[in-house]
Formats: sequence, structure tokens, C-alpha cells
Amino acid sequence: RFKLFYNDGYEVPLPPKHRFPMGKYRIVRELLQRDPSLDNIDFQVSPLVSGTDLRTTHCAEYISRFLCNMLTPAENRAVGFPWSPGSVKRALSSVGGTVAATHAVLQDGYWAAGHVAGGTHHAFFDRGEGFCVFS
Repeated sequence: RFKLFYNDGYEVPLPPKHRFPMGKYRIVRELLQRDPSLDNIDFQVSPLVSGTDLRTTHCAEYISRFLCNMLTPAENRAVGFPWSPGSVKRALSSVGGTVAATHAVLQDGYWAAGHVAGGTHHAFFDRGEGFCVFS
């Protein structure tokens, strides 16, 4: 079996005509779920990443500043999303789904797993960039 994690329930409120296509993740998941030839896929909502896992890649100060809405306006512009409680959940579930997909293969016996919104990889140790808060 194959396992896919998704986090499209956490949408960041974006201004009209924002260039990031937030809705595409829900559309992709729904298309996959409707395809009868893909009945071997288990879909699961992405968990939020743990602080322990997040600190393996990002500095604690940056994590805390993001979670508490203390990034500067310039830092938020570099990320590309306005801060909101929804953006926090989305960022944590984006990484959480990717970590969970890894565990699904290594610990839970799935032959493959993935995250519909995974692959964000533009964040650095101490800052976000390119629509990525965390990598």
C-alpha cells in the first residue's frame, strides 16, 4: 500500500491575486481520491511536526520567533505569506506530513509514502524564504 499525507485543511488567508496557488493542494488530493485506479492509497491528514524534529533542522530562536509572530516585516516578505495562526499550522503540518511519510515507510510497513504539499525546501536554518517557513 501507499500512504499520502495532506494538509490542505490549513490554508493561509492570502490577499486577492496573490501568486501562490494555495488551492492547488486540495485539488490534487481530491483528484487522487476520486480516481478509482488509486484504491491502494491511504490518505491521512498531516500531523504537526514536533519541536524535537523541527530543531534538527532549524534554530530554536527562529522557530520561537515564527510561532510567536515575532518575525520582522522583511522576514515575512521573504517567506511570502502573511503570518496568521493558519500559517503556523500549515508550516508545522507541511513538515509534519513529510516526517510522517518517512516514518510510514521506515516503521509502518508502507512500500511508499509522500506528502501532497511536501517538498518545501527554500527555508534556511534561521530564516524562511520562497513560501517556505521550514524545510
